Amino acid sequence: MKPAPLSIILFIAFVDLVGFGLIIPLQAVYANRLQASGLTLGFLMGAYALMQLAFNPLLGRWSDRVGRRRVLLVSVGGSVLSHLLLGVADLTVSLPLLFIARILDGATGANIATAQAYIADVTTAENRARGMGLFGAAFGLGFVMGPALGAGLVFVGREVSGPVYGTAWPAFGAAAASLIAVVLVWRFLPETRRLAAAASVAGAKRGMPTRTAVGPLSGSPTAPAAPPSRALFGAPSLRGLKEAMAHPRLRELFSLSFCSIFAFVLLEVTFVYLCAHRFGVTEAGTGMIFAYVGILMVLVQGGLVGRLSRAFGEARLVATGPFINAAGFLMLSAIPLVVAGPLAWALLLCGCVPIALGQGLTGPNLNALISRQADEGRQGTVLGLSQGIGSLARAIAPPIGGLLYDLGPPWPYWIGAAILTLVGLFALRVRLAQQQALQRHSPARVVSRT
Repeated sequence: MKPAPLSIILFIAFVDLVGFGLIIPLQAVYANRLQASGLTLGFLMGAYALMQLAFNPLLGRWSDRVGRRRVLLVSVGGSVLSHLLLGVADLTVSLPLLFIARILDGATGANIATAQAYIADVTTAENRARGMGLFGAAFGLGFVMGPALGAGLVFVGREVSGPVYGTAWPAFGAAAASLIAVVLVWRFLPETRRLAAAASVAGAKRGMPTRTAVGPLSGSPTAPAAPPSRALFGAPSLRGLKEAMAHPRLRELFSLSFCSIFAFVLLEVTFVYLCAHRFGVTEAGTGMIFAYVGILMVLVQGGLVGRLSRAFGEARLVATGPFINAAGFLMLSAIPLVVAGPLAWALLLCGCVPIALGQGLTGPNLNALISRQADEGRQGTVLGLSQGIGSLARAIAPPIGGLLYDLGPPWPYWIGAAILTLVGLFALRVRLAQQQALQRHSPARVVSRT
């Protein structure tokens, strides 16, 4: 592992995600101030995700061609503009401008695949799950610092500018954080795409394979698979996605990713409304709740994922995480049904623990398994397709989650728990089938970490 470039990209991701964390809890607050229903909030979040669906594979493919650094400069720079528009939307009380700001941020902020590809460039296959876990920890740190800073900016803004204009301060703070990230990318982030391509060519000249095929849920190397065709990675995103889904291993991994993200978004789109309607928390209180969730995510993804993936294997954790996550969903579903306030708070604080643990185990290990299916020179493209699958789930799920919440606050969490349970069962079935296939082809071989 190359620690210096990895440290730089993680720090840049942290700064960028501080701005992201400033906005996430407040977009629902902005929508609530404009008297938007749960369904309208769902469409707002779905529009953001729809743009990520369109642009994540595109930016991932561009990063393979022109370099990670250039794509990060453009995408983070776009976030500066979108956050400025978000602040103006709050000042002018304009729902259409709020939609425009989130659409622009979804299009230009679709840089997760590029950042993950950067991590894949500077990590070995053995340490990739740890690298992805650290990247997830940067998300968690962003949710710790961002919402807490947002709560502080709301308080200061209301003291300085009054209650009408105070809530716009976090949006402008997010623009400042993204601007800092632009400067960091420009001044300190080295380009790794050329280094990865050179290493791949050097390996090919020595007769070394550029990629070791890994069963999607086995966690162990299998016989080398035929390299994917160039058409898979050079075609437009829809065609590339279609051809990727024709590969059994990617199809299984993408299906698991789609369903787990779909279920989690049902929580994301309704969580702020649940806290506001059940507990009457203010914008500052919402930020502190998100900071608490962020701390849990940091502890899981920054401290546990790497150790657990080495001890048990990525595949086993992917098959375990959804069940843990589902338990947390069921705990949150009881909050609207409980009359006693202290018990409702206990369900909220305790329910976030299995959600952070389950999601933290599933996401980074799925990303690590997916990245192993790509050539060294095609990490951005494959991870871009993976993020496109996730963005599709994030585009479809929010309106459904908002509609379910309008029908009854527990419904998004009941449905989410059911989906996660099915995801866990499917992961177990695929893993067992893969293990049996390996044993049939190599009956004398002891398959480890399965």
